[in-house]
Amino acid sequence: MTPSGVALKNEDAEGNLLTISGNDASRGWGTAGANGAQVELTADGQALEGNITADTISTLTMALKNGSAFTGMIHIVDNAEGGAAVTNNACVTIEQGCTWTLTGNCTMTTLNNHGTIHYNGYTITLADGTVLGE
Repeated sequence: MTPSGVALKNEDAEGNLLTISGNDASRGWGTAGANGAQVELTADGQALEGNITADTISTLTMALKNGSAFTGMIHIVDNAEGGAAVTNNACVTIEQGCTWTLTGNCTMTTLNNHGTIHYNGYTITLADGTVLGE
């Protein structure tokens, strides 16, 4: 998915922009605990607002480019069905001229930052245990 210059209005009551997760397979969608979702999101000159959650069997590859701005947090949460975790749950790249404004503490696999992060007193914890913050 590559939104570019689109006006997005997040009307989710809980402020969620994306929830990336497997399901219980009750409707025949794969095998519970092994049916993670895969999302590739490239924001191109785009404003994004809301929280992103990826469960431990799903992946998010997100890039901000061409002046994009993201306001929100990213979390990795346990898969509800107890599936085996993947190693690249949430990988984020922020290109020069782009910004991320945190609205809460974040967990993710990797961060490649060439832009600006406004921590607002929050932290980003990477999979290797590194904690980033102001």
